[in-house]
Amino acid sequence: MSTFNILILINYIICVFIVLHMIFISRKKFERIAAWTFTLFVPFVGLAIYLLIGAGLNNRTKRMLKAKSLSSNENADYVKKQTELIDKQKSVKNSFLEYKDLIMLNLNNSDSLLSTNNSLDFICDGEAYVQRLIEDIRNAKQTIHMQFYIFAKDKVSKLILEELIKKAQQGVEVRLLYDSIGSLHTRKRNFKKLKKAGGYVAEFFPPFLNIKFINIYANYRNHRKIVVIDGKIGYTGGTNIREDHMGHKKRLSPWRDANVRVEGGAVYSLQTIFLSDWRYSVGDGKNVGYYLNEKYFPDYQEKQDVAMQVVYSGPDNSRESIKQCMIKMIVSAKKKICIQTPYFIPDDNFTGSLKLALSSGVEVEIMIPKKIDHISVYYATMSYINDLMAMGAKIYIYNGFIHSKVLVVDDKIMTLGSCNIDIRSFSLNFEDNVVIYNKQKVLEYAKIYNDDKNNSTNYTEKDRKKKNIFNKMFVCICRLFSSIL
Repeated sequence: MSTFNILILINYIICVFIVLHMIFISRKKFERIAAWTFTLFVPFVGLAIYLLIGAGLNNRTKRMLKAKSLSSNENADYVKKQTELIDKQKSVKNSFLEYKDLIMLNLNNSDSLLSTNNSLDFICDGEAYVQRLIEDIRNAKQTIHMQFYIFAKDKVSKLILEELIKKAQQGVEVRLLYDSIGSLHTRKRNFKKLKKAGGYVAEFFPPFLNIKFINIYANYRNHRKIVVIDGKIGYTGGTNIREDHMGHKKRLSPWRDANVRVEGGAVYSLQTIFLSDWRYSVGDGKNVGYYLNEKYFPDYQEKQDVAMQVVYSGPDNSRESIKQCMIKMIVSAKKKICIQTPYFIPDDNFTGSLKLALSSGVEVEIMIPKKIDHISVYYATMSYINDLMAMGAKIYIYNGFIHSKVLVVDDKIMTLGSCNIDIRSFSLNFEDNVVIYNKQKVLEYAKIYNDDKNNSTNYTEKDRKKKNIFNKMFVCICRLFSSIL
C-alpha cells in the first residue's frame, strides 16, 4: 500500500470517529451531522475544515464562560421573585397579560428580567446611529461599554475611536470588546492610542498564539452589538462599526438596519450581558461586586411605559433561547407575521412553526435583500424561501441590503436584535435580542416596515420558475450544507 493510500485510510478512520462522536457524545442535530459527513468525504480538506471550525466548544470553555457570567445571589433572587409574581399574575399589566407564557419562557431560558419602565427609539439608518451614538459618548460621565462583532479599520471606526480616546483622557472608564473573527482584519495596534489614554480593549475568542488566521473557535462568534453608557443608556441591534453598514459601499447600498436606543430597566440586562462577556475575555476572576457598584447599575428614574425583555443565547447554552422565543411568538400569532432578515436558513422547528401558522390562516411575510454579500448563504436562503412561498407565504425582495433582524407578530409584539433567522445565529453565535411588549412602539415599527415594502419587489412563483437549471441545482447544493454555513 502506498504512503498516499495509508494517509487516505488514516483520514477516513479519523472521520468515522468524528461522526460517531457527533452522534453519541456531542449529540449534534441530524442536519449538522449530515452536512459534516458530506464535508468529511472530501479527503484531507474536509477533515481540516472540521478541525478548524466544526469541533465545537469544549467543556472547559463552557465552564469558563459560565464561571465568568455576571451573577449574584441578589440577581438570582430577583429572577425567582419575578417568576413567582408573574406566575401569580401580580406583576403583569393587563395590557400584555396575554403574553405571560412568552415572558415566563424568556425568564426561564435566559433570566430575561421584565422591565416596564423603558423609553425606546428605533434607529434604522447607519449614519443616524453613529451620530446618536457619538452624541451619547460625548455626554458620558462615568462609563462607556461597547461590544461589536465587527469593529473595522476605516473612517467610521476612526471617528468613534477619536471620541472614545477623548473620554478616556477625561477619566471616563472606556471598555471596548470586539469579536476576533468578525474583526479579522482589525489589528491590535489600531487601539494603541485608546489604551494609552487609559481605555481598555479586549478580543473575544482570540486566535491561537495571536496568529490571526488560526483560530480554533472560528465557528463560534460573538455576534452581539451592545453599547451601555453610564449604565443608563443602552443600544443594541444589527449595526456594526463599519463603513458598509453606513451605506458607504455601493455594492450593498442602500443599507437598511434596525437598532434600538433604550433608557430604563432594560439597560441593566444589556450591561449584565456586556460585563459577562468582558469578564470572560479578560480572564477576570475577581468578585468585585458589579451589581453593588452604582457606576455600572445606577438608580434610574421612571422613563415611559415600554415593557421589554432582553433575551440572549449562545453555544454555551443548549436552550437556543432566542429561537425558542421567536417560535413561541409565531405559534401565538392570530393574524399576521412579518420577518426581516438578511439570511433565512431556519431549522426544522422554526420552519415547522411558520408552516403551522400558514396552515392556520395566519398571513406570513418575509423580507430578504436583493443584493448579495455571501453567495452560498443567499442560495441556501432561496431554498427555504421557495418552500414557504409554495405554502402561501408572501416574499419581498428589498431593493438594497436589508440587515434588520426583526420579527413582528399581529402588530402587538416584536423582537429585534443581532440574531439572524438562521441556524448559525440560533445555535453557534452569541446573540442578544430585545422583546417589546408595547403596541404603540410596535405600530411605529410597522410603519417603517411598510415603507420597506414600498421599496421592495414581490417575489412570486413565476420569478422562481424563471431560474435556470444550474441556478436551481446550486440552490439545492447550498441547502444541503446550510446547517454549517
